Amino acid sequence: MSGVRWRLGALVGAVLLVAAAPAGSDGEPDGYALRLPLSVEAGAKVQRLALPAAVLAGLQTRDGHDLRVFDAKGRAMPIARAGASAAVGHVSLDPMPILGAPDALKVSGVSLRLDGRGAAQVAEVRGEPVAAGGAPVLLGVLLDARRVSGAVERVAVAADLPVGQPVTLTVEASADLREWRRLGEATVYRRAGEAVRSSIVALDDAAVAREYLRITWSAGSRLLAPVSIRGAVLDVRPDGAAASETVEAQAPAPVSGNARVVDFAVPFATPMASLRVIPVEGDGVVPVRILGRDDREQPWALLGQGVARSDGGRDITLSGDAPRAIRIEADARSAGFTVAPRLRIGFADRGVIFLASGTAPFTLAAGRAAAKDVFLSPADLADGQGRPGEARLVAVPAATVTLSALGDAGAPTRNIVLWAVMLAATALLAGVAWMLWRQQATQAPRDPS
Repeated sequence: MSGVRWRLGALVGAVLLVAAAPAGSDGEPDGYALRLPLSVEAGAKVQRLALPAAVLAGLQTRDGHDLRVFDAKGRAMPIARAGASAAVGHVSLDPMPILGAPDALKVSGVSLRLDGRGAAQVAEVRGEPVAAGGAPVLLGVLLDARRVSGAVERVAVAADLPVGQPVTLTVEASADLREWRRLGEATVYRRAGEAVRSSIVALDDAAVAREYLRITWSAGSRLLAPVSIRGAVLDVRPDGAAASETVEAQAPAPVSGNARVVDFAVPFATPMASLRVIPVEGDGVVPVRILGRDDREQPWALLGQGVARSDGGRDITLSGDAPRAIRIEADARSAGFTVAPRLRIGFADRGVIFLASGTAPFTLAAGRAAAKDVFLSPADLADGQGRPGEARLVAVPAATVTLSALGDAGAPTRNIVLWAVMLAATALLAGVAWMLWRQQATQAPRDPS
């Protein structure tokens, strides 16, 4: 009896493993969706490879651990994530509080001066500010960016915001703390129970050398809770450096019956750094919001907002999340999209280093959702190996990606596949159990009476 139970348990375990195992193997090039020939620099054991946009658009894990380098014998080479690209630097600035009296803006003796025709063309406020009382309040923060050189793509603001209230963050620059010019703004919303995260404000490659930055905030009504800025990080690109890797895509048609909404499934897991929406010429200028979520049970979350222009426009900086579904929502004041817009998706620069200890030629493989994370520490891999060589792809595929409407791809399809696998495994288990029961019944000793 115990032998039968053991065999039944072994069969059950084997069936479950077969049902759960992905096609192919982590250690085989054929187990990855994308395979590209790779050349290495002679004389260097450690090689560095900058990942092109086509590879980034094929990764199926957020941190890119579904990427391998195989040698001619099919052996996976030791690999690690490279440090941040020198093309984009990150500058952390400490916020300095801008304080003011709580009643500093209240005045007495308000008067309105009219012109000779009785029209209120010039308004004046005469009088003195009311004496303020109480502790000073935080009006904003100041950042000393005078030593920052290059083009500032965006600023990540670590802010404590009230829950359930949209708050607009405004970033301005000044050389003398008197005259200010606006660089960018973003309206952010924090849901109940959501962890505090950085808010992204696009600055459109602004030059801020020898200037201060000022961050202030406002809301449509009185703030429900105080706002505080704990830190700010600038993404700075040196003058003349190339922008982030981008891929081109054609969005699916707008949602049926709603020309202001374009939904599509994201076929990769790499976080999107930016999105440029390019409508057809007849649509002109369309203010848009970019929203994201992972499944239908989740609410849409704001990733970024900006303006889509038929003449090309600018990139809309996104929050850096990696949702499985994206919604492009045109402003209600616009007519929306007559046809599907073109898209330009931007990724933050990424790279890997690997040990070319195998037999050439080498192959870069990417795109496997079930891949294990076998990446090593960069320090361990490069220790004592000298300057890394520069590996290159022999042929770089076209930087394009195919997008599908949510009804054609994404979570619903994956759920159907998972349910089919579960039902098939259940049926197989039932059949195995029935066969073992029959075998046990036939082998049972008969009653001699």
